[in-house]
Amino acid sequence: MAKFEVVLQGTGFRTNLVSLGVSTVALVRDEGNTLLDTGHFGNRRQLLSSLEKLGLKPADIDSVILTHSHWDHVLNLELFGGAEVVINSKELRHALSIKGYDWATPSYIGRVLENMKVKAVEGNKSLSNSVRVVETPGHSPGHQSVVIETDKGTILFSGDAMPTLRSYFRGLPDYFTVSEEEARRSIARMKDLKPDFYYPGHDRPFRLVGGHPEYLEHTELKVVFRRETEENFSIALSTEDSEKPEKM
Repeated sequence: MAKFEVVLQGTGFRTNLVSLGVSTVALVRDEGNTLLDTGHFGNRRQLLSSLEKLGLKPADIDSVILTHSHWDHVLNLELFGGAEVVINSKELRHALSIKGYDWATPSYIGRVLENMKVKAVEGNKSLSNSVRVVETPGHSPGHQSVVIETDKGTILFSGDAMPTLRSYFRGLPDYFTVSEEEARRSIARMKDLKPDFYYPGHDRPFRLVGGHPEYLEHTELKVVFRRETEENFSIALSTEDSEKPEKM
């Protein structure tokens, strides 16, 4: 059985000025150390710090499984130059074909991939006894999700094919670049897998209890405003358990 750990927790937080694109990054300890997605420049420092807390350096990562090639999931890929990159063959072709503007895939990510050891996979494929990828297109041409068997149960790392709990309810991700029909089929396919735990691309992990989704963890977001003087003004937003009914 593999061991699964969250390295960076994704969030759907946005502002009217910018999309933060904070995606979930996870570590699978199985036949070596495998990173699931890499995040982007804005959380590079946090990524390195989290890996260090897990006792790892970028050179210790043996492989990286990319759910897809969008910027918020791949821009830290170059940190792991010694790792094998596992990417869906359709997604690889898409990344290599971009010469100018694309909605979310950087044009230079193809050059990064060309300088790395790449393993292109087609469809659904077992990578070990405990890890397999499942093709879940719609959000991108060759999006793939990752299924991990652990001693605590089966985990589905769904990337942006199912980025939030809301997309689980809606049956459609926030964005899709291929077709709405494919995106809907992908979410239906993931639900049919009946994993014990869902780890979406931009939300907290959740599970189904009596058929109803339930978050597994709380989250906290600290918004920092830099003042003119040598001080910061910050606001912390977090979730917490609600008060239990009590007799008054």
